[in-house]
Amino acid sequence: MSVESLRTFDKAQSLTFLAGIPYVYHCHHYNLFHDQTVDDALGDEAGLEVRTRSARNAFRSVLEAASKELHATTPVEKVQLARELFPWMGLGNLDISTSAFGGEARGATLHYGFSWREKYGAQVKRTLPADAVASGFAAAVTEVAYGLPSGSAWTVEEECVAAKAAQCRFRIERRPLGGWEEPLPTVIDTAAAIAAAGPPERGVDEDRIAKIGSGLTDFMKGVRGDERGLVQAFSVFVAAQLSSYYNESIFEMITRLEKRSPELAPVAEDLAREAGRVCVFNTFGNVLLSPEWEALVGPLGNDPADIVSFCLAIARGLGFGHWYLHEYEPRKRFVMRASSSYEVPFYVSRYGKADRPRGYFLGGSAHAIAALAEGVRWGERPKLDGELYMKLLGGRNRAHVEQTKCQMRGDEISELVVTLP
Repeated sequence: MSVESLRTFDKAQSLTFLAGIPYVYHCHHYNLFHDQTVDDALGDEAGLEVRTRSARNAFRSVLEAASKELHATTPVEKVQLARELFPWMGLGNLDISTSAFGGEARGATLHYGFSWREKYGAQVKRTLPADAVASGFAAAVTEVAYGLPSGSAWTVEEECVAAKAAQCRFRIERRPLGGWEEPLPTVIDTAAAIAAAGPPERGVDEDRIAKIGSGLTDFMKGVRGDERGLVQAFSVFVAAQLSSYYNESIFEMITRLEKRSPELAPVAEDLAREAGRVCVFNTFGNVLLSPEWEALVGPLGNDPADIVSFCLAIARGLGFGHWYLHEYEPRKRFVMRASSSYEVPFYVSRYGKADRPRGYFLGGSAHAIAALAEGVRWGERPKLDGELYMKLLGGRNRAHVEQTKCQMRGDEISELVVTLP
């Protein structure tokens, strides 16, 4: 068996799993914005700690499950499995040398640091490391390979390509238990994800959305890291990332602010929604403009209803869940529903029933889908840059978005109503 054999897909709910652990495809624009959002809200030091721990917890669960499924029992076998898994996911080549007492890791083409340098390196000087995901992964490898308790390994990135180093260099260390703020890891598997889902209803234009979504899912089956351990597709760097990494880091960020600085929590929540807007604008937009999309669906036209359906199909194809169209009236109103979304299982398992709607990524995504449909003439093949983003999703003329149903709150499905300006 190989790493490839670990991947499974629930067709009814459009959810993807790696050794039974949920994962999704996100591009580097979203990944970098997500990490910056956590740091902006908590501060650089606390943000790095939360992101590293979130990555360690997420990768520990998938490495434990993958080791069991592929019958990797010795430390050598488990470390080798990890070395194969990370680049397969498009997260880069990471050379790990570790023991029960610590070790080191190195990599020159890691998804986060490398893509940060590609996107911002010519304009922005960075001094802080960018690869908390690789740090958490290295710590998780150490814990799983040597049967260490959760929370007993930690990794510090000492050099980073985003800060102009020739390669990223990490120090893996043991640390005493009990001296850090360590919530128990929340492990979401296939059963938990499906249990949190509602009935996968058929929406408007369902047959076309389902067909295109299925075609994109089949295409993504062939996506894996190149010789650099990176996936460069749709004019972006794509990574198969564990849902729990995104969920733990974002919800932990908001939970901390609600406890310590409640007046700042609404700002952090809107930043979390902004991450969804960034994702749809960059990832969905570049998919629509790609030659791969034209081969799958055909040339783009300027019908807004087509773009709405296409975006919902893309969400399904990337493993975001069963998003479907409930209502769309051009230039007036867009209603999106979801029977499954990768945010829901983690939140419910970790925090219980929410007191109000908390579909941050889902809400930002619905907003951006409406903006892409209404504000872009796709047949003219626009340039997806910051100017267009601000025109569509910035300023005071933005659409009004309301989450009227939320599975985290106990509703059977989630629903977003976008009222266009």
